[in-house]
Amino acid sequence: MSKVHVYPNKQLHRSNSNIDIEQKMRSYTAAWNKNDLKLDVLFDDLYQQDFHGIHEGKKVNRIELKQMHTDLLSQGNQARLVYFRRTGACAYDMKIVFVNKEGDEFSFRKLITVEDDKIGGSIDYNGTLASTKPNEKGYGLSYYWHLPVYLLRSRKEIAGKKSK
Repeated sequence: MSKVHVYPNKQLHRSNSNIDIEQKMRSYTAAWNKNDLKLDVLFDDLYQQDFHGIHEGKKVNRIELKQMHTDLLSQGNQARLVYFRRTGACAYDMKIVFVNKEGDEFSFRKLITVEDDKIGGSIDYNGTLASTKPNEKGYGLSYYWHLPVYLLRSRKEIAGKKSK
């Protein structure tokens, strides 16, 4: 049986959290596609007040994220949740595909951290150079970028080893 660490003021429920947050995301996506008036309420239920994330290399907060969603919706894009997978005690990997009016598709893959059954943070994820580690708060994930070791060595070191 796996251990679940309980932290003050944080709810980490192994059994229901995945179902709850995934269902919230599916409800939000369904409302998005219908251009439902309750989309704002569903957004508030899905994202933490102090949400923070990284989108296309830029830090975004909750207000900026909501504006990005509004812009995508106003362009007539339809959304489809492709998958929603648990990657840690309170972290998930999700992929969303958007289809514009011309039928062209584009997608976003995100690593998200869930706090109190809401999304507290996210980062673009392509499965290659992004790595995760437990954050300093003791729950959730911090994201960092790494390069292959040979790129961190100087050119002289590399050239010196090749000539020997």
